[in-house]
Amino acid sequence: MRARILTGLAAVAALTLAGCSAPEPEPEELTVTAAGSRYLDAVCPVNDVWDSVDAELDRLRLAVSRGDSADTGPLATQLQALQEASAIAAESLADPAVAWPDGASSAVAAVAESLDADARQAGEVAELSAAAIADYAWEGGGAVADAAADTRAALGLPADAGAACADR
Repeated sequence: MRARILTGLAAVAALTLAGCSAPEPEPEELTVTAAGSRYLDAVCPVNDVWDSVDAELDRLRLAVSRGDSADTGPLATQLQALQEASAIAAESLADPAVAWPDGASSAVAAVAESLDADARQAGEVAELSAAAIADYAWEGGGAVADAAADTRAALGLPADAGAACADR
């Protein structure tokens, strides 16, 4: 009995090493409605974090402009949350197990790429001094807005991001 089990395990190992594996399942094709929901579930939490980042950035810039000592800690915390939320959203939108509707796939891919870029940038900005952060201009903001607008249009969502998230 033990010899049969070992022989069976050896066969499985040999097949695995030879590259024989079960075929990948076909991606789930999303309807426009399901795609809209999935898209909003991914990006709305990021939008919420951006609101917090913007508020902390305004506070920091005001302190720097007054010549006050500016604590970057609260902004760094929000930037870390942005980094995490953006990475999670990008992963959700780029999931190979999902097939986005035909008119939306390239727009969704562009949003996923921009979210990845935002995640990296948030980590970099969090390491800067208060003065450097106050003078910092976020890279790619226009491209992000355009890609998001194209995606909302392709998925039949409201043109305004806030309204789209509020309606979900």
